[in-house]
Amino acid sequence: MTNAQLASIQWGVFLSVVFLLPQLLFRQLTFRSATITVYASMLFAATFLPMQTVAPRQSVQLVPFQWIADTFRDGQIAFDQMTLNVLLFVPLGAMLLFWGKRSIGQAALIGYGVSLLIEGSQLLWANRIFDVDDLITNTTGTALGWLGALTAVKVYARVKTAAVPQRELVSAR
Repeated sequence: MTNAQLASIQWGVFLSVVFLLPQLLFRQLTFRSATITVYASMLFAATFLPMQTVAPRQSVQLVPFQWIADTFRDGQIAFDQMTLNVLLFVPLGAMLLFWGKRSIGQAALIGYGVSLLIEGSQLLWANRIFDVDDLITNTTGTALGWLGALTAVKVYARVKTAAVPQRELVSAR
């Protein structure tokens, strides 16, 4: 884990505490609000807080799947970045299924919209980049989160059904 990634996690935890404390103090804290608050804080910290860059970079990357060439050129770091982008949006997909009751198409569209908002805002930061690959990976992460949550719901329902003992039919004689 890089220092920048660790700093983002620390900022995310700090922001979570700052936003959760008032909810806790005023007895407004629910599991749903806590989950959304922690996720939004971590998402904000990972995407908006400036991280230092060694050298100035381009501000726009519009070539789809450029991360593949970057992986061959830069090694593991480009692949890790792509993987982390997918994982960052998995919780959003799960939340959209559980609490938003959205279809996979709606969830992917919302994930794309959130990602586009983030990427568009990064054009304003000197050390950030608008990356079309991030739009692709973040949308993919949202869809995978939705599918993973659906799978978990179906497995849970199947296990719960299997755990209920079947009553034997008693014949009346």
